Amino acid sequence: MSINKKIDYHPNFYAGNYYHVYNRAVGKDKLFFNKENYKHFLRRYSYYLGDKLKTYSFCLLPNHFHMLVSPILNDSEVITEQFRKFFISYSLSINFQQKRKGNLFQSNFKRKIIDDESYLIQAVNYIHANPMHHNIMNDFKNYKYSSYKKLISNNITRLKRAEVLSWFNGRDNFIEYHSKTRNNVFTESFAIEDD
Repeated sequence: MSINKKIDYHPNFYAGNYYHVYNRAVGKDKLFFNKENYKHFLRRYSYYLGDKLKTYSFCLLPNHFHMLVSPILNDSEVITEQFRKFFISYSLSINFQQKRKGNLFQSNFKRKIIDDESYLIQAVNYIHANPMHHNIMNDFKNYKYSSYKKLISNNITRLKRAEVLSWFNGRDNFIEYHSKTRNNVFTESFAIEDD
C-alpha cells in the first residue's frame, strides 16, 4: 500500500536549506524570444536576488526555468517579495519588447526543498538535462542557457561552483555523472512542472 504524500510547492525559504525553484510562462507563451532575453533574465535575477540567494545551477528554457538555490537570508517574505519584483521587472521588459500586456509568468512560482545530498546531485543533473527532456537538444551539455558549461569551466562565475563540484567529488565525476544521464532522471520525485 502506497501513501500519496502531498508535495508543498510553496514552502517558506530558510537560510541553509536548498530549493529547486521553477516558474513558467502563462498558457503557451514564451519567456524568451531571443538571445538577449536570456542574458537580461540573468541580469535581472542577479540584481534582485544575487545578494539574497546562493545559486548552484540553472536552466532557462523557452517557456520556463529551473534553479537550485539556497537563501542567504532567513526571511522568507523578503525573498518571496524579491522574486515578485524580479518577475515583474522581467515581464515589463518582455511586454514592451513584444508589445504585449498582462502577466508573463504564472502567478505562484514553485519550489521544492531538497533535503539530502543524493537528491541535490540528482536535482543538479535534472536541471541541466531539461533541454533533452523537452526535446530542445539531443545533448543538453551543449545547451547555451544552463549552468552546465559554467560549472565545468574555470571562468569567473557567481555560481557556487566549488560547492556543486564537491557534491560530485570533483569536476571529473560531475562530468561523468552527467554523461550517464538517461530518461529516468525525469522521475516523479523531480516532477515540479506541468507538461
